[in-house]
Parts: sequence; structure tokens; C-alpha cells
Amino acid sequence: MTDGSGTLTLTPAEATARARALIPVLDDRAAKTEALRRLPDETFADLRESALMRITQPRRFGGSELDLADAFDVITLLAQGCGSTGWTYSLVIAHGWFVALFGERAQQEVWGQNPDATMSTCFSGGSPPDAVDGGLHIREGRWRFSTGVHHADWVALLAPLPRREGPPDMRFLLIPRDEVEIVEDWRSAGLAGTGSCSVDARDVFVPHHRTLRLHDLLNATAPGAEVNDGPMYRLPLVGAWQVFLTAPAVGIAQAAISAATERMRSRPRPAAGANGTADPGALARLGGAAARVEAAETLIRRSAETVTLDVLTLGAAAPATLARSRRDNAFSVRLCVEAVEELFVNAGASMLDESSPLQRHWRDVHAVAQHMANNLDMNLRAWGERALGLNDGLRFG
Repeated sequence: MTDGSGTLTLTPAEATARARALIPVLDDRAAKTEALRRLPDETFADLRESALMRITQPRRFGGSELDLADAFDVITLLAQGCGSTGWTYSLVIAHGWFVALFGERAQQEVWGQNPDATMSTCFSGGSPPDAVDGGLHIREGRWRFSTGVHHADWVALLAPLPRREGPPDMRFLLIPRDEVEIVEDWRSAGLAGTGSCSVDARDVFVPHHRTLRLHDLLNATAPGAEVNDGPMYRLPLVGAWQVFLTAPAVGIAQAAISAATERMRSRPRPAAGANGTADPGALARLGGAAARVEAAETLIRRSAETVTLDVLTLGAAAPATLARSRRDNAFSVRLCVEAVEELFVNAGASMLDESSPLQRHWRDVHAVAQHMANNLDMNLRAWGERALGLNDGLRFG
């Protein structure tokens, strides 16, 4: 559908239909995506032309402004076609949500003249900027893991601003992408095609209006909520960010189940002269994998729906909901890893071949689990600390 200005916006059903149609296209390009170590230009163009890149973007900038559960559905579908594409897409639309949380002036600079503009971020590395008249100055620094940076128009670098007392004031610094240099250092075994390279910033000025405090993201007090009043923009970082970081694992695991099922139907068992469907143990492992993935899907969906419902009914996401969200999202990734691991081990030596989709799914789901936010022990411990009244369960580390 289109809004009054003729800009294409999507309903949830339209978004999922477009994502589903892209699954075979992304699957055909999966090997090329890994070889490039980033998304092929044609893949990014397909995602942009589908309007799926704008599902977390405010309607006033031509976005569809769908909710977190809708985003989860789209991400899992795209990840079924290609894990690297699903991960990159998930981070790009999460970063669109970030842009909407900056102040109005920064939002206008990003989307005012180019509603298709996208952003990448860096949470790791860097150096403290210097305070100067009108803003901050980065003398020199390197930031790591900027997923999707090759196609980004802007980057947001998380940097510490020292204070006289207490921990530094962590801020995202929003910078045009052509003011930083991409370092081609992404050589990961899993999610190999995400282009999550480092960036170097040298002699860069960032005006105050293009900064965003991490504290405001964590507490749902970001200035963007003053002009974007949808429930998505009143979510805190904890509760929303986890869904973006875990959804690809579900799609990857679903693709692994499909690949394993097809292999069992078609491949004979050398010793028995029968196909894999005759092996009761293999059938049991397939069923167990499917149950794990469906449980993960249910838990993450509940997480997305309940934080949104809290905002709609309570005005803010309840701390207990957020702590449970951390627990359930991390646990869901572990369920997906266990499912794919079971299928991979059961499949035999032929699955080690580079042409096997199952080995790619195996590498990719493990890579999702390696993200710091998906650390199982940290998130389970946080929920346990809240249950015992030791703290609010929202602290990291």
C-alpha cells in the first residue's frame, strides 16, 4: 500500500510475503555472499526495492513503522535464505530504529533528503573524543564489527566521554560514512558474508545534535521518542535489541531443518541400502531439533509481544519483562544451536563439504551465539539475580 504522498508502506502481511519471496533468491546467492564477505550489491538493492529496509522507520519518513514482532517474522524468513543476509538485514533495520531515537535534527539530516538512507554501528573499540566548541572531535580511533557498513550512508560509533567522577558517559556519534575508512578485516568462519568490518575515524568533528547517550537508549528516554510516538520508539535497548540479535538464529535453524529433511529423504544409507527415513534415531533427532526451534520461536515472539504490550498498556516496559526477555532470547539461541548441532552431527562426513548448506547453517548459528548480547550464562545469571532480589537483572557484564 502507499501513504498519501505515494511512498510505499507495508502491512505485516505484505512484509512477510515479500520476505518469503526472497528466500530462494538469497539461497542462490549464499555462496557468493560468503565469498564477497559482504552482501552483494544486488541483494542490498533487492532489500531496498522491496521496502523491507524501512519496516522500523517512522511513517513520517516513509517507513512502515511495524512492531517488533513483525520485524522478527521478516528477519527469520530472510535468514532462512541466507544467514549472513538475515543477520545484516536485522542489524540494518535495528539501526534504523536507532536513527529514529536521535534528536529531530539528526533524523532530518539522515532521512530528510534520502528516506532510503541506512546506518551501521560500532559498539566495540574506539577512543575518547575531545570536547570542542559545538561538539566532539575524534582525533583517531578504530572501531570494530560494523555490520553492513559497505552499504551504509551513515555510521554511529560508540565512544566514551570521560567525566570527573564515575564511569564515562557513553555516546553514539553519528557520522557520514564517507568520513570514515572501512578496514577489510572481516574473516569470520560464521556469518562470513555480513561485512562486519572495522572502521577507522581520523580528524572527525561530530556536532552535539548528532550524539545519542547510551544511558537514554537503556532507559527509553531518547529524544527521538518526542517526535516518534509509536510503541517501537518507546522501547529500551534491553528488550528490543535482543530480538534483533536472536531472530536470525531461528531462521538459520529452520533452514537447517529443511536441509536435513531433504537429505534424509534423498540419501541412501550405505550400510543398509535404505534412505535416511528408515533410521529411527535420525527421525528422533529431527523431531527434537524441530521442537527446539519451535520453542525458540515461541519464546522470542513472546518477548517481542510482551515488551510492546507493556509499552501500550503501562507506558513503559516493566523491568521484570525486560529481565525475562534477556533470559528467553539468550536461551532461544542456545536451543537453535543445539538443534543445528544435532542435525549436523547426525548427517555424517559428507556435510563437511563446502557445497553443503548444512555446514553453512552450522557455522552461522554458532556465530550468532558468539555475540556478547547472546551470552547464555550472563543473561541467565541476570534473571537469577533479579529473582533473588540482588539487583534489577538489567545489568551487563
